[in-house]
Amino acid sequence: MRCRINLFCILLFALTLWSCSILDKVIFNDLVVLKDGESRIFKLEPGTYKLEITASADGVSVEWIGSNCQGSGQTNSLTTICKFMQTGQLIVKNPTGFGMGATVSATIKLTKLARDI
Repeated sequence: MRCRINLFCILLFALTLWSCSILDKVIFNDLVVLKDGESRIFKLEPGTYKLEITASADGVSVEWIGSNCQGSGQTNSLTTICKFMQTGQLIVKNPTGFGMGATVSATIKLTKLARDI
């Protein structure tokens, strides 16, 4: 009997995890190349978003417009979560080096989470 209860609990837990992750929606998941001073802008509807970035060279900066989330300075790796109560924007930018900065390639994964954090 105890084995059946444990198995039931494990299956219930797995189903809960699966159902939560299946409702998350990947908005963008790709490699972008940004020349010196260029940026990529994402329009975001109200909700909670997870951003994961890895970048080459001197890195990128991140700015959240329309939320209280803190942006980043120049970084090569970032994972963060931000909640929007209204429509807003995410800006991923290769900060300018006065026209002489390096081109940056960045892998950006932006996911709208099904649950509020």
